[in-house]
Amino acid sequence: VILLGLSVGSFFFTPDRAFSENENRYLQTTPELTADNVLSGKFMTEVENYTSDQILLRDFWTGARSALQRLEGRQDISGTYLGADGRYFAKVTDDTFNWDNYQKNLAAVETFFTANDGKRCTALIVPSPAGVLRDSLPEDAPYYDEDRAFAMLEEHLGTAFADARQALAGVADPYYHTDHHWTTAGAQAAYHIWAEATGHTARSYALVQATDRFRGTLYSKVLLPDSVYDEVDYCPDITIESADCDGTVTDSLYDLAALEKKDKYELFLGGNYAKAVLRTGVENGKHLLLIKDSFANSLVPFLCGDYETITMVDLRYCREKIQPLADEADDVLVLYEITNFAADGNLFKLNLK
Repeated sequence: VILLGLSVGSFFFTPDRAFSENENRYLQTTPELTADNVLSGKFMTEVENYTSDQILLRDFWTGARSALQRLEGRQDISGTYLGADGRYFAKVTDDTFNWDNYQKNLAAVETFFTANDGKRCTALIVPSPAGVLRDSLPEDAPYYDEDRAFAMLEEHLGTAFADARQALAGVADPYYHTDHHWTTAGAQAAYHIWAEATGHTARSYALVQATDRFRGTLYSKVLLPDSVYDEVDYCPDITIESADCDGTVTDSLYDLAALEKKDKYELFLGGNYAKAVLRTGVENGKHLLLIKDSFANSLVPFLCGDYETITMVDLRYCREKIQPLADEADDVLVLYEITNFAADGNLFKLNLK
């Protein structure tokens, strides 16, 4: 009766939501009733998804479920570990870490670097939050063998691999409490490691608070009402001439309008794009090709003082061949968080001819 009442109330008395900011995904809207959809089974599947996605007070029920599970003593809710000091961690075990794909991606990067051996090629593969903050994990929480994964990085890439683990461990808050990304302070520490590995002189920048009301992707999985808020910092002193992000041109590295949204990490460049070309205003003729995931968005401002242009490519969305972009570059940087790197099915694109 409760489920029926909620379903009826959701259908008749609340408007459909097309997008969930908390879950960062599009929701199932009213299914289309046609003969083809009924006969194929699509209609009933969409009805089930619709009932789940549009149920009245959906976020409240998710938070209530998480609170009850925590009262039961659960420290693993919706694939998220509830760690110390209000920190949440994505649950990754040896069974769920894609070791086979990880090795394929390592081989793809190794082949790409070999094909560009006349350039300065670097891989900055970022440790996971739980890898750096292991003492904050719940006691005896299973976690994948990250030391093994990093040993494989060193084996395949040698001196082209820049290891930021120690530098991140020395930062007070290298990662957000409720989001999977690193903080701007963490990104700046990794930038110093990159500079040391590549022979650049690292610059230090003062960070300014943009907001102190950020709850991220891991919060969205549990929606516990007492989750902590994170501070998001940025460096307004770093300016550029232009950023062409998939055809949209701006003159800033920062999208301040994102501070009014749920996903405040979009402060950095406004999110992810297939290709973004930054013209920094530095006149040294140097060009960087940056193959990246979203972790690069908060690090790239620190690179702007070293290059005249930076081309950022996200292989999940990019349909261009990568080698012509590498031919135009002086340096190449591959920057991924390690579990993202292991799961990514697009790194083979690096070597498409």
